[in-house]
This record gives sequence, structure tokens and C-alpha cells, in this order.
Amino acid sequence: MSAAVKGVVTVVLTVLLVGLLVGATTAPSGETEGEIQVAELEGQGAQLTFPSGDGEPKGIAVWFHGQGGNAANRVDGPWLQSLRRAGWVIASSDFHFTSWGNEASTEDARRLVEWAEAETGLEVRLWVSGSMGGAVSLNALNFGVEPPACWYGVKPAINLREMDNVPGGRKFIAQAFDGEPPAERDPVRNLDTLPTEVRYRVVASKDDHWVLFDENSGPLISSLTERGGEVSLLRATGLHEDPSHFNTGDLVDFAETCRTGATASADAG
Repeated sequence: MSAAVKGVVTVVLTVLLVGLLVGATTAPSGETEGEIQVAELEGQGAQLTFPSGDGEPKGIAVWFHGQGGNAANRVDGPWLQSLRRAGWVIASSDFHFTSWGNEASTEDARRLVEWAEAETGLEVRLWVSGSMGGAVSLNALNFGVEPPACWYGVKPAINLREMDNVPGGRKFIAQAFDGEPPAERDPVRNLDTLPTEVRYRVVASKDDHWVLFDENSGPLISSLTERGGEVSLLRATGLHEDPSHFNTGDLVDFAETCRTGATASADAG
């Protein structure tokens, strides 16, 4: 076990998987509910949410929350629950909350991956990010965290010097970096060093009024395409919080192609 994992205090909140506890409970749908395991990793909350049902887990998906989120953000909602029902373990962290991809959040990602794999015996195959989580996850890729096979980014907010439209964005970015983010920590300035062996899927709307497509998702897609990377786009509609960004079918389908090595649709919608 790595040094990052040693000393972790783990508390099992619920143990409801078949075979782990006599009298396991079931959800209203009739499914067996999954175990939730929480820990503190160097002061940051971390969580493993196991699949519902009694099948063998397919792998680990790491969730990178958006601004104002924490380790539990969206994990119990229908979007990420669709991954659980499909057999995925979801690993999540506080990532220093409104960190915007600073150095501390990169170390959080490194610890989370190591802990999740050590606790489960499974491999991290997929990273899923939302908004600010795009910056956290892409900086983790660029600063040496073991890359997954696939990355799925919903409305990725990666142009840190152009976040004036995001409520509180400028303030939180300045707090995260003690001033202006350094160039090496501004993901949009470092797209040419992202690993091209990772398969990327972007979900974004050109009508997003907070995280502008042409300043964030557009450059990411263009850079990866120019460098021969495999990247696809699902076009959402509406503003930043429009429900079309959280497409359960697309997320589950992409996760399955990630597991099997199949190719995702180049552009759906």
C-alpha cells in the first residue's frame, strides 16, 4: 500500500451489498443498494460509492465536482446513479472544494486514485468532470496523475482567466491561487501537453452563458483533434445548468466503450 493510503481513517456508512451483510436492504425499485465508504485523505473527504445490484463491478469512475461541490455532490442523483446501476464504482473527493485545479487538488486526485484502487482491487478506467471539475481533472492529467483510459467532461470550465461570467468565479480562482493562476495551471494554455492516449468526450452547449463554448470546450476539442487525439462531442442545449448536459444514456454508453475499447459517436445531437 502506498504512503498516500497509509493512515487513512475509513468509516463504512452503510454495508448493503448482497453477501456482505445478512438482511441486505433493497431500494424501492427492487435493486440491492450499494455500499458507501468514506475516508479522510490528508484532510479531504473522499468517498467510494459501490454499484447497486449484485453483479461484479466493472471498474472505477472518478468524479470531479464543480464549483461549490464536495465529495458527495451529484453522487446520489440520477446522472451518476446511472453509472452505479451499470456496474461502476464512483470515487470522489472534496478536491479542496473551490480549488479550480490548483496544486492541492492535483495531490487530492493522486491520493484518491491510489486509495480507490487499493480499497477495491479495481482499476480506474474513467474520469468524469463537471464544470470547474474540468480544470481540476485536466490539471491532474498534465501534472502526472496516472491517466485513465477515458475522460468525460461536462461543460468543462478550463479557461481560468476568462471566468468573469461564472458567479463568484473570479473570487474563488484568486483564492485558490493566491492571485492570478500561473500559466502552467491554466488548462486552456496547456492543451498541447494533454495525453492523447486518453479518449475524450465533451458535453457542452454553445448557448452556455457562463462557460463559453468558444473559450473552453472549443479549444479543447480543436487541440486534441489537431494532435491526433480521439475526442468526440455531445451537443447540449440551453444555459449552463440545462438538464441536457446530464445525459444518462450517453454517459453509460461512453463508459461501456471505455471498458471495451469501442469508439464513441463523433458528434451526437
